[in-house]
Amino acid sequence: MKNYFVPPPCLELDGFNYLPSARTYTEYNYLKPGIGSLLRRRHLEYALLLTREYFHKCNVIDFGCADGPFLPSLSKYFNYVIGIDREPKFIELASRIAQKLPNVEIIDNSNLGVDELKPKLKKKFHILFLLETLEHIGNENHPWEFRAKFVEELFNLIDKDGIIVISVPNMIGIPFLIQRSGLFLFNAKRDKLSMPELLKASFLNDTTALEQRWQEWHMSETRHIGFNHQKLESYLRKKFAILKVKNIFFQVMYMIGRKDEGA
Repeated sequence: MKNYFVPPPCLELDGFNYLPSARTYTEYNYLKPGIGSLLRRRHLEYALLLTREYFHKCNVIDFGCADGPFLPSLSKYFNYVIGIDREPKFIELASRIAQKLPNVEIIDNSNLGVDELKPKLKKKFHILFLLETLEHIGNENHPWEFRAKFVEELFNLIDKDGIIVISVPNMIGIPFLIQRSGLFLFNAKRDKLSMPELLKASFLNDTTALEQRWQEWHMSETRHIGFNHQKLESYLRKKFAILKVKNIFFQVMYMIGRKDEGA
């Protein structure tokens, strides 16, 4: 596979560390040596691969852009790019990246709903990237309906025939078992799971018990434990046309569009 990903600069903020081992989110997830960063970059590569027919033909939105790991790539392959996030430190770093990219703009949506965000978009956009973001939002009582409704609202930001590219982690099946085993072997930070919870999620794709613990994990960085892309997909199919699906083992990627009115 051709390497489309353009590495972002390794920036830093005075007095701020994302983690003790990394200055920023981008450094921790995409720039550090090792298999972890390689796997995370891979889902950005596939997002570009899925949309390469649109290269240099349209404007795009990176919703949940964090501190900008995807912005240099999008800047290279698309006409105009809007990066959107709500975390102040992410916005500050992403804005510094955008200053070096003439076709990139950053918007802080910390106090904006989708309807309030739309007037800030001065151009038309055809693609919205929603990468490793959807698993972090939700309503404990109606998690999958909430996420599907949120995606439906995001379609208001793009053309009628536009598309949304979604990537979410694969937190069930053998990939989940391998992930948990790796965290255990390296004594990495992780939420504690019981053996029945782990086995059900790994061999039965059953995350019901883990979903019931979301309130317990409300303040946890790893609250998306129990995220089940199969449940999400069933709700997406009810509302949208799923144009492409790509399972890249630790992540699952969807390209979706609006359903035809007569469908």
